[in-house]
Amino acid sequence: MTLSSYRLGVDVGGTFTDTLLLDETTGQTWRSKTPSTPQDQSVGVLNGINEILDKIPSGSDISLDIVNHGTTVSTNALLEGKGAKVALITTEGHKDVLQTRRSQVPGGLASWIIWKKPEPLADLALTVEAPGRIGSDGVEVRPFDADVFTKRLEAIISAKPEAITVSLLNSFANSSHEQQVSVILRKLFPNTSISLSSEVLPEMMEYERTITSVANAYVEPKVSLYLRNLIKSLEGKAKTLRILRSDGGLSSPSLASRFPVTLALSGPAGGVTGVVSAVADQTKFKNLVTIDMGGTSTDVALIENSVPRIRRETHIGDLVVKAPSIDVRTVGAGGGSIARVPDITKALRVGPESAGAVPGPACYGEGAEATVTDANVVLGYLPKYLLGGTFKLDINAARKSVQKVADSLGIGLYEAAESILQIANETMYGALRLVSVEQGYDPRDFSLVAFGGAGPLHANSLGKLLQAWPVIIPPSPGVLCAWGDATTLLRHESSMTYIRVIGETSKEEIASAFDSLKEQVGDIMRVEQNVPTEKQVYKYQADLRYLGQAIIVSVNIDASEFKAKGLRYIQKLFEDEHKRLFTYSLSSDVEIMNLRIVAEEVKPDLTIKKLEVATSPVVPESAITGRTTLVYAAQEFDSPIYNRLSLKYGHLVEGPCVVTEMDSNTVILPGYKAEVDAVGNLLIWEKENAAQFDVDKAGNELNAGTVDVFENALRNARNEMDTLMTSATMSPAIREQVDEFNVIAEPSGKMLAGQFGSFIGQFLDNWKGTIEPDDIFITNDPYSVGGAISHLNDWLVLMPVYVNEKLIAWTSNFGHMTDNGGSVPGSLPTAGISIFEEGIQIPVTKLASKGVWNNALLEVLFRNSRLPDWVRADTAALVASCKLAAKRMIELYTRFGDKVYFDAINELLDRNKKAISSLINTVIPENPVYFEDWIDDDGRGVGPWKVACTMTKKEDGHLSFDFSETDPQSSSSINYYLSSNMFKMFVGIYLITVYDPHTVVNDGFHDLVDFYVPKGTILNPCRPAALSTRTHLLGRIMDLLSGLLGQKAPEFMTAAGFSDSPHFMYSGFKPNGDWFQLYQIGFGGIPARPMGDGMDGHCLWPAMKAVPNEFLEHYYPLRIEEYNTVVDSGGAGFMRGGNGQRIFYRFLEEGEISTHDDRWLSKPWGVLGGEPGARSSKTLVHYAEDPANPRREILPSKMDHIKVSEGDVLEWITWGGGGWGDALKRDPALVALEVHRGLISLEGAKRYGVVVKPDFNVDEEATKMLRGEMSVVKTNVKPEIFNRGGTWEEWKAKALVETGLPAPKAPWEVKMRGPHTGLPHIRKWMEKHGQLPQGWSGLNGKVH
Repeated sequence: MTLSSYRLGVDVGGTFTDTLLLDETTGQTWRSKTPSTPQDQSVGVLNGINEILDKIPSGSDISLDIVNHGTTVSTNALLEGKGAKVALITTEGHKDVLQTRRSQVPGGLASWIIWKKPEPLADLALTVEAPGRIGSDGVEVRPFDADVFTKRLEAIISAKPEAITVSLLNSFANSSHEQQVSVILRKLFPNTSISLSSEVLPEMMEYERTITSVANAYVEPKVSLYLRNLIKSLEGKAKTLRILRSDGGLSSPSLASRFPVTLALSGPAGGVTGVVSAVADQTKFKNLVTIDMGGTSTDVALIENSVPRIRRETHIGDLVVKAPSIDVRTVGAGGGSIARVPDITKALRVGPESAGAVPGPACYGEGAEATVTDANVVLGYLPKYLLGGTFKLDINAARKSVQKVADSLGIGLYEAAESILQIANETMYGALRLVSVEQGYDPRDFSLVAFGGAGPLHANSLGKLLQAWPVIIPPSPGVLCAWGDATTLLRHESSMTYIRVIGETSKEEIASAFDSLKEQVGDIMRVEQNVPTEKQVYKYQADLRYLGQAIIVSVNIDASEFKAKGLRYIQKLFEDEHKRLFTYSLSSDVEIMNLRIVAEEVKPDLTIKKLEVATSPVVPESAITGRTTLVYAAQEFDSPIYNRLSLKYGHLVEGPCVVTEMDSNTVILPGYKAEVDAVGNLLIWEKENAAQFDVDKAGNELNAGTVDVFENALRNARNEMDTLMTSATMSPAIREQVDEFNVIAEPSGKMLAGQFGSFIGQFLDNWKGTIEPDDIFITNDPYSVGGAISHLNDWLVLMPVYVNEKLIAWTSNFGHMTDNGGSVPGSLPTAGISIFEEGIQIPVTKLASKGVWNNALLEVLFRNSRLPDWVRADTAALVASCKLAAKRMIELYTRFGDKVYFDAINELLDRNKKAISSLINTVIPENPVYFEDWIDDDGRGVGPWKVACTMTKKEDGHLSFDFSETDPQSSSSINYYLSSNMFKMFVGIYLITVYDPHTVVNDGFHDLVDFYVPKGTILNPCRPAALSTRTHLLGRIMDLLSGLLGQKAPEFMTAAGFSDSPHFMYSGFKPNGDWFQLYQIGFGGIPARPMGDGMDGHCLWPAMKAVPNEFLEHYYPLRIEEYNTVVDSGGAGFMRGGNGQRIFYRFLEEGEISTHDDRWLSKPWGVLGGEPGARSSKTLVHYAEDPANPRREILPSKMDHIKVSEGDVLEWITWGGGGWGDALKRDPALVALEVHRGLISLEGAKRYGVVVKPDFNVDEEATKMLRGEMSVVKTNVKPEIFNRGGTWEEWKAKALVETGLPAPKAPWEVKMRGPHTGLPHIRKWMEKHGQLPQGWSGLNGKVH
């Protein structure tokens, strides 16, 4: 008799712990589902094990051979903020690496108003700077000073950190300083966990390496303790415990304890590996997309040839760490997702907010708000009892909750329920496209596998959307994760940074590197995972990119093919993958970034028990456990409910029906059928009559759900465009700082999705030629498109979208090219007198005509750039993104049909119009509102330049913005051609964001906004006025909007701090003759807002982020000596303004730099009692002249052709955000904490009326006294809405003393000349300021 061998899979979820026991000899399985025990997950695990062993004869005597465990201990610690107290060791000058988090604010244009920045996992108060420096090439620049470092550690010893992370700059290239730091730490903190970034993630990009290493340290104590306790609890019950990793492999407890960040997504990984084992390994279906739908969210993934796709990062909530994980994408659509109808837009929203387990859906008996589960109940998709009949649903409560939604929309109960499901399905469909279409895969070549408690309810509908057949429902889909845990394999990987251009390395060097990695990973598998060498298999991988790209593309390398074909083989793998992902390849050099070997144990043969064969495909009546009235496409169907356990191999189940089992329910829709295969999978197929039940085209009439589905589809298409652009472009301005903006428009040019307003309408107003299918247009000329783009660096591509010769849409995208020719590298002269200095001007022209490319034009364009390869790549990406969006619009048109397609467009436009109209009527004050702000100077010593606007609510319900008081255009390059459509879009986004941030803002409301900017002013200049420094006015418009909208509407009242986007350029030749050219956008302090403090050193422009310093140091001859925020630069207030940014650039080659900045004299204003933020400054320290006593040169805010020498340092300091509210009301304890964190100084705390002791505690008595004194002073001063910190007269008088720079001359003190001076209103301005005699006619120089 053969003895049984048992392996157990355990998956811990938020509500239940699932266990699955497999007898490896017979293939028999047992399952259990027991309540999870969040306070100690091991209790729930042991309960599950005991329950499942009770189901087996003599189970108490069985010792499990293997327990494979998927745990959420790591995940929960990160999501709940309940990890260890972590100290962080950084390179000196870089302590704020987690505080600034690459400066990114996620979301759309005004998302900074409502976004709450998460607290860093390692507190700034526990951050210590290590003296010493490693260069990007791994060479030591300054030695590590052990004595100084040891002294600095005294600041955190008393805090008793539970874990310490060491993450030093360029440690991926040389870890010696991290090792020296580690030696000292282990002496001073002998019982504290130490994580070294060079061990956790030895790859370039300092923030990603630091956050990953800190996250590792943050969860390590909790994970280690949990695993130690679990091992002890399993004594006598199990021989071997293994832990599931995020990449679907298993790890020994010792490795899992050392690298717990690799476990963060082990839950979703278990489900995907379960699909591999239950479906890919057991059926002919090897290419699969998976959907795991639970109560709060849905996870989707892709499996190709039985192998899940892996990505090199893991997303946990707002946190992104660089740890390998199965490429699982998560969206906020689950059974508990709440359906609601915002009053402003009257749009149906579903998720991401969830009812959770408590109170749960209304049908669970506690909740009141309608959820996706309630919609399923109303439509008859769920039986009255769940969990094998043990849990009764409250049908009436579900109907009542959904009826509230129906009433808000003015529709019927069933239409509301179907609309809820349509929107939830569309959200999941968008996620499924992320892992398939966006990765270059055609979902029609895949089958959809659905699992989780709610996945099978939606599977049929999603299969129809995706056209991925069959849709497969594995047995016991609710515990599939446990099955995956039970059947997956031990795995480990080793990688190394290997930065080489393919043409500059050799096959032998790469082979040697792979041999070293193979030895390293093999030893770990053998020693720590107990896998003999002969039981190991290896996968060879490389991460590559085109030289200059930021995105890396991973390829799997066949060792024998590489040995035979060498480097050409690797390059072809990369180019093929790039073309699949982004639709094109380039002729640029290919660069290897990382090499990697993944080792796995050899897969064992597992016996899977087969189902009994049915004698007939007809399912017997005995399998029917009840009936339901199933509603689909507004029709009611009397439908059977089948017991899945009664189904046999070969049974055919006809829809409409429900198949129920203990842990899930499967809906088979009208027009579909399900086959039962040998291992118990349900295979759902489309029947010939399926089309007659098509919801999207049901009755060919628009319904509420269709409109919101359409809106979601537009959002997804826009996101796909952004993803392609930021992945494939070369220019750091686009790929890292996301300086690209796209638009999808209807045929007349009205924007349906976008952020910067439609470019199409202004293009159509000016274009006089033909428009035909497969035409592609290009321009960079602001004067040709009414300011739709605002300077020559922005290249705009436009594409008409046709179906059968009918124009159905437009797609367009512009991106900032790093160089466009012109008088200065970067094409952004700070003091240009005309647009002719700014580079090549491309009038609106056809890049392709009816699909035929104008290659001669392309060559002219590329020839006029100092970086032709970058421009070539970025132009290709712009075109590819427009083609991608065009494809999506054609799919929408085909899916919904002509009438519904255009009806949905019109409804979305009308919905936005009604929403904005409502906001104008309810939140905009009746009386006119005036606001003005200034640009400090124009780069030629002239300023300030006033931008002024009066906002008026008119009797016809329109909102008027009149810029008549704005100054005339400058003879320099600060002019900004403010597009009417762009400004209106800014207004709409600001208004909508506060009330319904999920809305896709479009042009529907534009005729409600009246916009007037006089010709010849700095916001509407006459050609050929220069525009290259327009970024400061663009930012100032944002501050101006806050000033206008917020004066009488507190929800819009933010302080100033949008201010501008400071630019930095550095260029020259390297010793080898190679040209280098850097263009970088800097960031500053975010304004304080009604909902919280402004963020420190962040960016307000949507999704922009800082270029990694290690990237800069590797590719450019400079070193970033300091990258921190500026203490005390944020305005004091009840809400503190964000601190500005301090960057010290040390130049390693002579060259030229340019600086673009503002707010060097004026200050970002505070509001409602808040103080203004600090000014910006730029100082060049000439170390090359005298290293011991260098000359300090204060630079103007805007200047080109600044010569720098090797060793010189640019001290770059940006503005702080203004404060909001009375600083004396801010919590003193919070002020003290920020002093401890180095964000406020001891002296700066007194601006808040707080006295902080040297030990960072509040001096209560002194604080009470100081606040009392300051309150008396404040009561004697009339409060102002805006606190600018002075007047222009005061600032000018003190300019030289306070800034080191002379005050600018007023615009009227300099003779004004240009094409605008003949305009009547400009002549009046000139007369007013004494530039013309009274009565000057401008004709023949005569006075009349």
